[in-house]
Amino acid sequence: MLQVREVSHSYGKRNWLDRSGARPPVLADISLTIEKGVCLGLLGTSGAGKSTLGKIILGLEKPSQGQVLFQGQDIYRSSKPVLKGLRRDLQVVFQDCYSAVNPLMTAAQIIGEPLDNYERLSAKEQLRVVGQLLEQVGLTPEDGSKLPHQFSGGQLQRINIARAIALKPKLIVLDESISSLDMVHQTQILSLLAELRASYGLSYLFITHDIRAAMTICDRIAVMDQGKLVYSGDAGNSVMQSDHPAVQQLVTAILPEHPSGRISFG
Repeated sequence: MLQVREVSHSYGKRNWLDRSGARPPVLADISLTIEKGVCLGLLGTSGAGKSTLGKIILGLEKPSQGQVLFQGQDIYRSSKPVLKGLRRDLQVVFQDCYSAVNPLMTAAQIIGEPLDNYERLSAKEQLRVVGQLLEQVGLTPEDGSKLPHQFSGGQLQRINIARAIALKPKLIVLDESISSLDMVHQTQILSLLAELRASYGLSYLFITHDIRAAMTICDRIAVMDQGKLVYSGDAGNSVMQSDHPAVQQLVTAILPEHPSGRISFG
């Protein structure tokens, strides 16, 4: 489904006033794959490079070196017609559900954007499809007439998810898509994502700093640190037992504040 081959990226030299030398690479020789129907968790602390890699995979930022192949096609060397087809099958849900939408558009218009770009539906048919998508994410067709400010954060993220699945894509990049929500809404969204994955046969790239959330939904986990891939394996107890400092930092972050509630992972 997705192959990232030896991708490196740097933002070039510092400005001429800065004598400290060239900037360190943001990404260094990253390789990973996502198979059909698999959810890969891409973890790391702030500044690890995971969101930059997400942008490169989405075709939003060309890497300095390496290849990104989606369905066998190099997304940075494909023709415009091929790239349009690839973009149909590759969708994204961002962290900030509010900035990801036009505040002046209704929920129905937001969800209908990709349908407008790729399908030729009558107004009646599009209304029916949008209503079905709203129901699939736990809302109602009547919610389609509301504006973004009339929804809670959790509800608006459901609308972003409905937009992402509107074209029945093959892969969805979830870039910190639950990190701005409270624990209750996080649990609900994770459950929804699991249901949609089963219904549509979706693959996910689940970008997060929350190892607990990743272990809830992911089949495999990759951990980044300072632009490098430092761990890759199944989403089981082995990741908890890794002795790499970057992995241990993620594990420590989920432990309860009170020592009596802490769990030893070996």
